[in-house]
Amino acid sequence: MHTRLLLTALVLLLSSCGIAERPAEPRASLSVSEALGSPAAQGFARAVQPYQFRFPLDHGPHPDYAAEWWYYTGNLRSAEGRQFGFQLTFFRFGLTPTSAVRA
Repeated sequence: MHTRLLLTALVLLLSSCGIAERPAEPRASLSVSEALGSPAAQGFARAVQPYQFRFPLDHGPHPDYAAEWWYYTGNLRSAEGRQFGFQLTFFRFGLTPTSAVRA
């Protein structure tokens, strides 16, 4: 009798414990394409088609674009013969699409 009463109470207790719904996954509020076309990037050139490189001019900065970076990579060998690789990266981010007038 006590076992039956205990089992009934346990079943009622467990049935009243609903499984909580998982909260919805957070959704991005801004896509990459929206970021590239955002007001902050307006006025800068966009890389949307193939570019004809011109060297040595294209070794330097391209201020028409909002961002660019350069890599300097190399390999070194220690006196003991150990080999090391390295990479140094420089980033440039434009603040405005037009250059400031200097007095």
